[in-house]
Amino acid sequence: MLTVAMMLYHCIQFFGKEEYGFQKILVNLINLSTFSGFMFCFGYTNQIAYYQKEWKNSFGKMLKNVCRMLIAFYISGIAYVALVEGKIFRWKFVAEVVMLKKYPGWSEFLVSFAAVLLVGIFLYPIIRRMNTIMFLGVACISCIACYIPYERIHNSWLALLTGSRDYITFPVLQYGVFFAAGILVCKKEIRWNLRILLLTIIAGIPCLITVLKTGFLPERFPPSVWFICGGFVLVYGYYLIAVGMERKRNLYIIEKIAHYFEEIGKTSLYYLLMSNLLIFALASSSFSFRSEMYAYTFFGMLMLIMWYLNHINNAKNGGKQK
Repeated sequence: MLTVAMMLYHCIQFFGKEEYGFQKILVNLINLSTFSGFMFCFGYTNQIAYYQKEWKNSFGKMLKNVCRMLIAFYISGIAYVALVEGKIFRWKFVAEVVMLKKYPGWSEFLVSFAAVLLVGIFLYPIIRRMNTIMFLGVACISCIACYIPYERIHNSWLALLTGSRDYITFPVLQYGVFFAAGILVCKKEIRWNLRILLLTIIAGIPCLITVLKTGFLPERFPPSVWFICGGFVLVYGYYLIAVGMERKRNLYIIEKIAHYFEEIGKTSLYYLLMSNLLIFALASSSFSFRSEMYAYTFFGMLMLIMWYLNHINNAKNGGKQK
């Protein structure tokens, strides 16, 4: 669901009218929930795949995933520089992306994914012992980190961890609370919990008040504490929907929907990278223009194209996901 939401978000930003009406509301909801939701999912799945196992069995696989994310960032980032920015080829432009001195638009989330997984490797022994007290500590750190003097952060690598006004990033410190939440929810097998729902709603009230007063979300780049807190209830909502769908898979329609999202989730990096490349290509062509219907139409076509390409890839590999 998160992968589909991010693809829709990118289509609206490039071809829609995100400043007005329903698309503005939709974009705001996706802004609040999608990257935070991915961080939650990373925590949840990493707990199952890595943190339940011994270091020697997990290290290599985790590092491999970091490299996959980083390569995806390089491909998407260089494509953005070449197609959207229209830069003439220079090694300098490529080197800036490769050395993480520049985070091209609509690609920075990929390197942020790599950064959080890398931090997860270094903090492996601590993360394995995640409990409620530790989670509360991480939550406090994430909230306090939102008050870092961002204007003093000028190093591009440090910006991945702390945020900066010089670079657009999704900093690990501020979004780490969602990663920790995913781990804790997985370990404790939390499902529906009224107390958690109420707490997430209360945490999101200041964000809602800001939107009602100003018409805009709290600061996102770099993130403010109210922006971070505003995502809690939406992420928990996504999780409850996923849990509900899993429990009702005996129903034909629910099974089909759940299977569709499941297949996309298994190849989410492929969907995110390839959709970026197709969006960048169209945005740099004469076929690009802005219209609400055009954004939705291209999104629909994009989903069909991605499904078809993935279907061909699966057929070549005997039905196995790559």
